[in-house]
Amino acid sequence: MDSLDHMLTDPLELGPCGDGHGTRIMEDCLLGGTRVSLPEDLLEDPEIFFDVVSLSTWQEVLSDSQREHLQQFLPHFPEDSVEQQNELILALFSGENFRFGNPLHIAQKLFRDTEPAESGFL
Repeated sequence: MDSLDHMLTDPLELGPCGDGHGTRIMEDCLLGGTRVSLPEDLLEDPEIFFDVVSLSTWQEVLSDSQREHLQQFLPHFPEDSVEQQNELILALFSGENFRFGNPLHIAQKLFRDTEPAESGFL
């Protein structure tokens, strides 16, 4: 995850919250072998999650090297691999069903419904 390390370790600017105390509830998670703290709202609120984990984030926020790094985790196809991977990415972010559901929707549901010790949270 070298190309993404800075995104996972740079501190977030935490502005004031609705309670006026300027603090947010964070949950520690394991992503691969890296421990990160993520805002609870990101994990539990589908609207926030899908605003962040979106095609526009993929296209407009991630750098070419970050996208290339993440694409290595996608299936490789014998012919037109790049084109088929791009179609897969579009299907993933559009909510298309992959046999047993959409992986992003399943992940968000697991984040929302699972206790920290059960889902890779610390």
